Amino acid sequence: MSDSANIRNTNSNARFIFVGVASLLLGGVLWWRFAEPKRVEEPSSGKSSSQALSKSANSTTASVARLENVFFLPEADQSYASQPRVSSRKQPVVNGTRRLGPPRAVTSKAEGEFIAPRWSPDGLELLFSRPGYAGLFVKGADGGKLIQVTDKEGVGFKTKWNPDGSITALSNTGEKQTFLPDGTPAEGPSPYDDDSYVGAFTKDDKVYYRAAPGEPARVVSEGDDRFYGGVVSPDGRYIVYNGLYSGLYIKPLDGSGPTVYLGEGYSPSWLPDSSGIVYNISVDDGHQILASDLYLATVDGTNISNLTQTPDTIELNPSVSPDGSAVAYESDGVIYVAPLY
Repeated sequence: MSDSANIRNTNSNARFIFVGVASLLLGGVLWWRFAEPKRVEEPSSGKSSSQALSKSANSTTASVARLENVFFLPEADQSYASQPRVSSRKQPVVNGTRRLGPPRAVTSKAEGEFIAPRWSPDGLELLFSRPGYAGLFVKGADGGKLIQVTDKEGVGFKTKWNPDGSITALSNTGEKQTFLPDGTPAEGPSPYDDDSYVGAFTKDDKVYYRAAPGEPARVVSEGDDRFYGGVVSPDGRYIVYNGLYSGLYIKPLDGSGPTVYLGEGYSPSWLPDSSGIVYNISVDDGHQILASDLYLATVDGTNISNLTQTPDTIELNPSVSPDGSAVAYESDGVIYVAPLY
């Protein structure tokens, strides 16, 4: 074959390749331009708390919840909190008459912003943390001096009071340390993991329960949701836990009865007689919390009371006192205590 023929064939092949590539690029642009994207409806804002929270039990809410805070999540983890998620949850039917009385502030803005209060076993003090679960603080429920127990990061979520009044701080980095209420270390820091944890814990989007040291843990949560936050009732008979998409569940630990699906709700705290829980139901716009009230539900889910009914106040993270007479909670960075009627 002559050189001129080779050149003609090469040019022809080049034109063919160019036309093919151009067609592919044009097709891609047209697909990108006209393809219909899937959309997730965001909830409308501007509704009062009572309007937003008084839907029927059969209604659902679709929202994109990219919450910057970590108040309702299983770990103090900003990356987890920022994940988009669609929620479709049963809304409460309020048929109870219980309520909270006028609140009084335990902390002040001058002392800083605080979250997630928890009562001491004797009901005289409150343990709480700062936003992001940074550090631990103790203050008398009736006021008094603010005591910093520790300034460690990420210790506020899993920390608990012990029956003897000491405080065991569990960090999100796998470290455990026990303190006295005045901040004195009762023991040095040591590693811990879920394999040694007694009680309810979250692992791989499931809620587990281990009754005693050395016993195998068993899965409590059921279904395809991402579950977290198990809390065992004071009498040891029930556990309440959250589904990231579905909401709150109450389940008998011995399997003696059906699982009660409450639906919408976060941050449950048991009544001392195990007859029910106090929790918050919140409305967000995908970025921040717009409204929140505290609710009380009986353990069988048949009676639900809106305890606060305050459209202009955002109450979060309730904790019931050991004698059941009061509820501590946070609102706008201040810790409050209110009588429970």
